[in-house]
Amino acid sequence: MQIIHLDDSDDIISICDRLTWAGEQQALLVLPEDGGVLREGLDLVRLRRFADRQRLDVGLVTPDVPITRQAQAIGLPVFPSVEIAETSRRGWWRGRKRSERVGLPTVGVGEWEEFFQERPYPTLDAADRQEMNRRLAPISTLRLWLVRYLAIALFCLTLAILYVAFTYAVPGATIILQPETETVQVERAVIADPAVETVDYALNTVPARLLTATESWQTSVATTGSIELPDAPARGTVLFANQLPQAVTIPAGTRVGTSDGSNITFQTLEEVVLAEAVGSTAEVEVIAEEPGPQGNVAANLVNRVQGPLDLQVEVRNLEEMTGGVVRETAAVSIEDQERLRAQALQFLQAVALANMEAQLTEREFISKDTVRVVTILDETFSHDVGEQTAELTLVLRAELQGTAVDTTIASGLAFDSLGQAVPGGFTLVPDSIRFNSGNVVAVDESGRVTFSMIGEGTVAANLALDGPITAVTGQSPETAAAYLYQNLPLRAVPTLDIWPLWFNRVPYLTTRIQTEIEP
Repeated sequence: MQIIHLDDSDDIISICDRLTWAGEQQALLVLPEDGGVLREGLDLVRLRRFADRQRLDVGLVTPDVPITRQAQAIGLPVFPSVEIAETSRRGWWRGRKRSERVGLPTVGVGEWEEFFQERPYPTLDAADRQEMNRRLAPISTLRLWLVRYLAIALFCLTLAILYVAFTYAVPGATIILQPETETVQVERAVIADPAVETVDYALNTVPARLLTATESWQTSVATTGSIELPDAPARGTVLFANQLPQAVTIPAGTRVGTSDGSNITFQTLEEVVLAEAVGSTAEVEVIAEEPGPQGNVAANLVNRVQGPLDLQVEVRNLEEMTGGVVRETAAVSIEDQERLRAQALQFLQAVALANMEAQLTEREFISKDTVRVVTILDETFSHDVGEQTAELTLVLRAELQGTAVDTTIASGLAFDSLGQAVPGGFTLVPDSIRFNSGNVVAVDESGRVTFSMIGEGTVAANLALDGPITAVTGQSPETAAAYLYQNLPLRAVPTLDIWPLWFNRVPYLTTRIQTEIEP
């Protein structure tokens, strides 16, 4: 017995050659682990045919179960190992039936061509003769035509079944529907209270958060008040009269005044000398010491000489003093201080609002109306009321508070109102819902903010599709679109996308119809 080890590179031709070269009547083929080329059942048949022609006893060694089953089915013995094959070598081909040929009749080695040359027909056994007579027996005309018509009918029936199956199972359609829509808007008053922790739908109250900031600001405004300031002193002439028999010299700068209680004082502008006689006179120009209209005194009111000359001479203004005027200049008024304080507070609120917005979360908002001054820590004006200045400056430092409102919580109240406003037969489209905070209505000292919350959304009509979709199956696209538009609350004619395009009908199966709703 020749043992031949095969590998993955061996094919059926090389295997047959190696069996021929072995020159043994019994050969044992050891297959690779994956079975190699003999994994194919056709190659096993070819191996059995070759063994029959060469009159060889061929066995296989492999643990592969599929190859084992195929080999045993065609009469090739299979062993799990070479040792087992050698111990049972005497009877290892027992049970193999050579009469069960797989392929051509058995002849000797190298005698196949001579066999056909000597015998135009090979020797047949009884079974082969019976099969040959069955195949050579003529078929009746009726049977032949019956077979042909039956084949044609079966072919047509198959085509019909395929067409019906294709018509019902393959075509598909997508129907795009646009239901009627309306816009719904609601407005609900909401109270954001820092003192509460949960939402109260009955009282429209939501939690809020107090924010505190200490800010300072310096600003200036032009003053709008005015005051009168002396601009020019009064001027005039006075007459001095000598009360002594000797001459009297009145030097420049001699002060004279009134005696009526107004205490207006004038000074002489030049020196004069009274002659040596009682009652001698001389005139001299005088000017008021202080500017302003108070120096415009009437005639004969200047009658008193200040200093040692008071007992030597007398003085009178024979004419009214004139030329004393005032001018108006900018000054601080109460309105200026109030206006500057309001402006500084406005700036402080703006700065505090910006700083508080930096402390907000993504879901919170704060309105400028909620930012209020709690305590003024310092207030300093550069000038008091009535002081002359063209510009008033204020340095203000204060503590401010603001109320932060969570829009998500407040939106829940607006959503509640929006859901109640949806009309019957309509559904609120989720993607269309929008919430916005409205105007702030009131802010109290405790930080509670009353504001409006606006909710807006689109509602789409509810579509009952089962009946209408069933009714349009198998219809043309135009008919189906018109029927759906007439029987469903739509704002536009439906669009049908049918595949394949040449089918040009709505599929017969509703399972092949898809609907898309575009609100």
